[in-house]
Amino acid sequence: MFDRDQLKTVAFEVAFNDWWRSQPGSFRDSVSSSAARACFRAGYSAGKNATERRFVFRAGRMRITVWASGLTAAKAKAEIEADFRAAKKGWPKPKSGWQLQEE
Repeated sequence: MFDRDQLKTVAFEVAFNDWWRSQPGSFRDSVSSSAARACFRAGYSAGKNATERRFVFRAGRMRITVWASGLTAAKAKAEIEADFRAAKKGWPKPKSGWQLQEE
């Protein structure tokens, strides 16, 4: 997921800037922009994926994070992501399939 261009950053930046400008000056003075951005990113991601949970898998030397409604769907998404990353780096896919370990 991190190897791909992140197209969602534009929407996040717009949402963050709108939210930040709507806060009162006393709040903006008391909280650093980087701390506010980190907190907003966590809330934005969780709210955007309200019906899904975050799953993190280890597949070989790759760490894969996916959002899915359940473990079965998460494993399927993680396998697709592992295939994509392996193809991008020129690595062969394992003959027995990816051994996904949940972290």
